Amino acid sequence: MKRLFVVAILAMFLALPAITQAGSVTSKYDVSIGGYVKMDLGWQNQNLGPDVRQAVRGSLPGNQNRYDEYGSLYWYAGQTRLNMRVKGPDAWGAKTSAFIEGDFRAAPAAGVFGLRHAYMKFDWAQSNLLIGQYWNDWGYIASASIVDDGLFKPMGRGSRQPQIRYTYNIDKSWSFFLGIFSEYNTLANNTTTVNTQNDNARSQLPHFMGEITYKTDACGKIGSFPLRFSLGGFYGKEKKTYRNSPTNTKWDSDDVNSWSVALTGYVPIIPEKKGDKAGAFGLTGAAFIGQNNALYYSNGPSASYDAALNNTDSLYYSAAASVNYGGWGQLSYYITNNVSINGGYGTFSNNFHPNTFRAVGANAIRTNQHIFANVLWDINPAIRFGLEYARIMTGYAAYGAGTAGTDAANTNNLDRSGTQDSVRFAAWYFF
Repeated sequence: MKRLFVVAILAMFLALPAITQAGSVTSKYDVSIGGYVKMDLGWQNQNLGPDVRQAVRGSLPGNQNRYDEYGSLYWYAGQTRLNMRVKGPDAWGAKTSAFIEGDFRAAPAAGVFGLRHAYMKFDWAQSNLLIGQYWNDWGYIASASIVDDGLFKPMGRGSRQPQIRYTYNIDKSWSFFLGIFSEYNTLANNTTTVNTQNDNARSQLPHFMGEITYKTDACGKIGSFPLRFSLGGFYGKEKKTYRNSPTNTKWDSDDVNSWSVALTGYVPIIPEKKGDKAGAFGLTGAAFIGQNNALYYSNGPSASYDAALNNTDSLYYSAAASVNYGGWGQLSYYITNNVSINGGYGTFSNNFHPNTFRAVGANAIRTNQHIFANVLWDINPAIRFGLEYARIMTGYAAYGAGTAGTDAANTNNLDRSGTQDSVRFAAWYFF
């Protein structure tokens, strides 16, 4: 009995610090938490995951790609997001704030929480300064009404990079921003792996960006979106390292141009009336052209290929990169204030130079197209349902093999293109 009494006393003393601190873990600033829970249930005719952005190669007679021959049913909650907004004390005459956001679709596996946004802001009357990870706003417009969050990512629907930018509002309609970007993905590629042919050794300078925007509600608006057009882009250099001698004993490098120009817009063709969106009809989209810009178009194989080796000289190499172009557009019609039908098309093309084509290989993405149609129903401000059909059509540089170790050994046994059809239902709960 005495032993139990002593143990109880010790446990009480050990717990006392935790008890006295309970409820004291609060911020001295104004903090709010938000985000949403999202659940996806879908089927597709290729055996892939729920976040794919390109179709796999199709089968040819006598040679089957198992990822093309079999479909898949998936349940997925990885697109769930959580954010925290902080309002702090003034500095330099500006209102200060910070924002952190992540979702549960980070590498190496779905379900891992990963960073989306992390930035601080200084807001003055006509301008603001942003420092941290945020959208590359040139080429980005946040009005795509989609169920599959991966659609249009290869077509420039936006990516997030560490940056410092200054925005100035000239008047009610005109504004511009200038800034600098990180020239590589600091989350997915925070070390440099040098190989014997082609690698991004990173420039010693950041990428420079800017955009000018015109918007007005004189023509009405739909939701929070008035008439808007933006023209922007970025420019930078990337240093590519490679072996540059017949015996592969000498390293060399080239500074390769990296740039994009993008135009975005939103047009409320039939605006809402007195806050009621029933009968409203809107058009939104973007178009771009660029070179060596994979980082900014979803950082995936369906984006531009980083500078590849130009092997026209039998003894020496020089770096080269293909120009790419594309864009996307979407039409939205509101049947009622809470129910909308949406449809869109996006396209991406790599204009391979013959020498670049030989360097990037048969599995390089030549074209990628996304088509979708959906119905969205906002039951109340917290709950939304969506049903969507989507088709992805991907063209590769040449005939080639599927995933290593899963298909026939013949390197040219599969088609030069592939098509994926999918149907997806999603439910959101916003908070």
